[in-house]
Amino acid sequence: MQISQKTEFIKPDQQETTKEFERELFLHAILKSVIIVAILWVIFLINDIFGLNWNEHGLLPRDLKGLSGIFTMPFLHGDIQHLFSNSIPLLVLLFSVFYFFHKRAALILAMTYFMSGLLTWVIGTEGIHIGASGIVYALAFFLVTISILKQETKLMAYSLIIIFLYGSIVWGFFPQLFPDKHISWEGHLAGAITGIALAFFYRNEGPVKKIYFEDEDNDEKIEGLDDEVIR
Repeated sequence: MQISQKTEFIKPDQQETTKEFERELFLHAILKSVIIVAILWVIFLINDIFGLNWNEHGLLPRDLKGLSGIFTMPFLHGDIQHLFSNSIPLLVLLFSVFYFFHKRAALILAMTYFMSGLLTWVIGTEGIHIGASGIVYALAFFLVTISILKQETKLMAYSLIIIFLYGSIVWGFFPQLFPDKHISWEGHLAGAITGIALAFFYRNEGPVKKIYFEDEDNDEKIEGLDDEVIR
């Protein structure tokens, strides 16, 4: 039986350790996602209650003064409906990054945050751009694209749920369908491009597709996993 160096077997005495690790990872992913979204709500409420007009500090495309908006844009929202529409998908998508890509989650989110904002600054139309929808699009396209590249069962199942729940976000590329709303389709496009690019960049990170090997001695199938998955 030939097995590559990066493949190990799950031994019976490792199963409990693996389950405990998965349980902690699951809870931590939920907690971190909730904290990030809660920060958005706190900032919105402070801005709204005290009338601080922070939305004026959003992103201004191709304006040097507007470069700071790359960092402020995701934290600013026009109204509570705008914030709520971003909060639920953001919770679901943040969880996926913290759970499936826990080793690189912070870096993936930082690059998503910066790259989507910078690209919006480059291609955006005149006006102040606010909202976390660029990050929502980036994470959604990242998850779907990388699940296709990796072909890992759990990741693909989760991405199918995302497509089922939020597949309608593709209409966000066509602002003419919503003439009564000011939609930053450039922010959506910037997020999608960012997510796809990061998926290719991090295609070797995260969960690994399971491989089954035939035991020639007893004709039983043995499950092999990448050594990074075993803890």
